[in-house]
Amino acid sequence: MVKVALTFEGDADEVIVAMRQIALGDASTASSVVHHVETPAVTASAESSDDAQSSGSPPVPEGRWTIEHVRAFWGFLADDAREIYQRVAQSAGYVLSRQALLDEMHLTVRQLSGRLSSQGHAVRRIRRVHNVSLPHPMSFDSQADEYRMLPDVADAIVRLNL
Repeated sequence: MVKVALTFEGDADEVIVAMRQIALGDASTASSVVHHVETPAVTASAESSDDAQSSGSPPVPEGRWTIEHVRAFWGFLADDAREIYQRVAQSAGYVLSRQALLDEMHLTVRQLSGRLSSQGHAVRRIRRVHNVSLPHPMSFDSQADEYRMLPDVADAIVRLNL
């Protein structure tokens, strides 16, 4: 596995130009823009690069789920994941055991995990579209072996009859 850590400083437009030139492999042009190179002690993973802020932009504010967020999130979710979300949203306390989901939907653990894979992509898209950082709407508690949905999200799913 290759890891590369770079530090870019300066005007946002110049940084973007330098990044593009380096990405395209145009080191000769990039060197005219890049004046100083450091070896920082920062390592970024592919997951955190999705969450990283572009140079010069303000941090994305943290927020709470609203009906508009849920409606947009629902549109980004795969149909298979929507069915799981509906079942958890309609369960008592917005909590449903993994075994109950597996039994009700006639799925294996692997199939259930695959169906839920679109939720991470949907949360990242909400962040970009609405410029807000939201907590994951549903999480898995491995100790209790159950899925837990945020009340705001579950209420919106039920109220919107999604």
